[in-house]
Amino acid sequence: MLQSDMQSPLQDWLSNFRLDVFLHEHVADVIARLPDRVRDDIVNDPSFTLFDYEPGPGVVRHIPVGIPSNGNPARAVELKRTLRLRPPAFVRYVIAHELAHAHLRNAGRYPGEDPEAAADALAAEWGFPRPSVWPWGK
Repeated sequence: MLQSDMQSPLQDWLSNFRLDVFLHEHVADVIARLPDRVRDDIVNDPSFTLFDYEPGPGVVRHIPVGIPSNGNPARAVELKRTLRLRPPAFVRYVIAHELAHAHLRNAGRYPGEDPEAAADALAAEWGFPRPSVWPWGK
């Protein structure tokens, strides 16, 4: 399927999550660039949820949780709206990294693999490598 052919279905799917406009655009780009099997795993999972929030003092987050399906627990990706303060490559890396966790169901790719290393490796494989310089100077 060509990327332009999937834009409408992806936009329809993403509209279910009511993301901040800034994050919506970045999530749409990352999802469109995922391998077909990974994108299908996420998009076709009725228990998958995606949401954002604005952190701050006294903020109470309401975390939507999907209903488990097909014997699998529900999966969710949570993004902070403060990502708008970061460079686009970093924002897309974070989104890809979190989607990798969802795809791997917070595990490694093989027994004993660190889930963080696995999510970084998949994000890089998908074209969203971890930036060598962090946007806040570390």
